[in-house]
Amino acid sequence: MEKNPVSANRQSKDMLVSVIVPVYNVAPYLYECLESVCSQTYKNLEVILIDDGSKDESGEICDKWCEKDPRIRVIHQQNTGVSCARNAGLNICTGDLITFVDSDDWLDLRMIEKLVQCMRDNGADAAMCGYVDYSYGAPVEKGLFPVPPCDFTDTVYQMMRRNGYHTTPWAKLFRRALVFKEGSPVCFDSALAFGEDEVWLLKVLQRCECTAFLPQALYFWRPRAGSVSRPAILTEKQMSIFEAKKQSLRMLPDDAAIRMLARGRIYNDCFYLKVLAYCTGNVTAFKTVSQKLQPMWRDWIRSNDLIFLRKCKVLMMNMEMLLHMPAALVRWTNTRTH
Repeated sequence: MEKNPVSANRQSKDMLVSVIVPVYNVAPYLYECLESVCSQTYKNLEVILIDDGSKDESGEICDKWCEKDPRIRVIHQQNTGVSCARNAGLNICTGDLITFVDSDDWLDLRMIEKLVQCMRDNGADAAMCGYVDYSYGAPVEKGLFPVPPCDFTDTVYQMMRRNGYHTTPWAKLFRRALVFKEGSPVCFDSALAFGEDEVWLLKVLQRCECTAFLPQALYFWRPRAGSVSRPAILTEKQMSIFEAKKQSLRMLPDDAAIRMLARGRIYNDCFYLKVLAYCTGNVTAFKTVSQKLQPMWRDWIRSNDLIFLRKCKVLMMNMEMLLHMPAALVRWTNTRTH
């Protein structure tokens, strides 16, 4: 079921920007997110909210915003996951440009205006801005280094490097032609419960001749305990991240330095699965994750792109697990500074 099915006003000379927002059980955060989207200084927006079977008041909040802002379209659907929700938005969006926002995050009020201008100034097919990362407790700004317009190889490096522009679809703006080919969009793979956003992004950027970068933190990322990306227990779905990483590796440029960096990041990004398996007593999963991570170990330890304290922390946890120390100690180490 969709509300406000009429396409957005195209009277403006500005290009229409479709803002796709998947929504699931985020009632405490949704108002702040939608306020930041609808108050953008760039006004020619089509805001598509996909209520993915929320069990809290998120669906009602979407409908209320739809009633007061004609630029908003709402889809209510059964819970099928963030990939299907994003795909639903892609299937109905009509914008010349496309961006994504997670519904527990929020935007600087000039983010879209500045990304549009960045694309225009550089004749780019896509643009990326920096972001504020709240996963460390105190906010940390990332993606602040200036970068000239890039081809695919350099773009991948700028996303993967330390404090880079992030391999997610948010904090980015894409020309419709990049996302659509012969009328159909590049879809998110719903079989991948984790890492699907990086796979989608690489598929799209492979088509990109020029990416522009805006070294300003304009997107505010709020990872939450209990969210899809921050589970408290190890599930079978989480193991799909290894398949996602395998697909990502296949799409990387033929560049030895980038591939070494990417393999090191796989170890770093997936290490939490080893910790979860150990702390929950899942011996089978612990062995499986350890075997999958082992080939990445050398690239991780050689990488100069990870902070020294992070390496010390991981090495300490590996030692604790090797010595069969109590799970409580491993959990405590894991909560220390990144």
